[in-house]
Amino acid sequence: MKTGVLVHGCNLHIENWRYVAWGDPPHHLGRIPQGILAALEMDASVIVFGTGASEKIFNLGDSEKTGQTLAEGEYSLEYLKTHFAELANFEPLKAHFEEHGVESLKDRLLSRLELDLESMNTMEEIRNGGLIFGRHEVERIVLVSSPSHIVRCLRDASSIFQNDAHLANVGFRIFANPSFTCYEGTDPNDVVVVEPPHRPDRHVVPTHRRIHRMMMLQKLPYEDVVELIQEFDDLLQKYENRFHSN
Repeated sequence: MKTGVLVHGCNLHIENWRYVAWGDPPHHLGRIPQGILAALEMDASVIVFGTGASEKIFNLGDSEKTGQTLAEGEYSLEYLKTHFAELANFEPLKAHFEEHGVESLKDRLLSRLELDLESMNTMEEIRNGGLIFGRHEVERIVLVSSPSHIVRCLRDASSIFQNDAHLANVGFRIFANPSFTCYEGTDPNDVVVVEPPHRPDRHVVPTHRRIHRMMMLQKLPYEDVVELIQEFDDLLQKYENRFHSN
């Protein structure tokens, strides 16, 4: 079974990009090392480095592209190239380097790596990754991202591969593989999943639709979002008081 690994891009202007994307040896694998580990363990035919809307001047290694403005996917690739030998410092990857050596692994992995430089968000990233995997006749897809992002990646992939006319009949098997590293100051417990109501022993009020509408309002100006949250917090407090009084 041919496997494809999609390493999701990471906004280049977040706090502590290097930790989220690369991690901290020996055990805290970021998105890039986690993607490499998945590719090695599953003998991936193709590895896609996804991208998003952010760009930044690359200055984190001795590369021919140092000083150039790169999109997320290419930035991650250059970081991988210039720090490849350091992957051996991660405990789960150490045995692969001891068995095959740095240059052999580097040649093998980079020859299977493709860039997505067009996507502007997660949905586009998954769709474009799916099109690349389709060309390579991949049957199994492994999505790699932070624990605080991977749940949404899996949701979006499920939607795209079921509904997109170009991908619905490909028959991908989809797996989600979280890295260790989350966005700065967060952990997996900060992720909130709001499922549509489905249990007969609970209410059937479509709470998820209201939450979805609220999340869309993050595109409002900052002051409006702050006002919304303050008013929403007051409303929650009202019903929390009612809940705790019963």
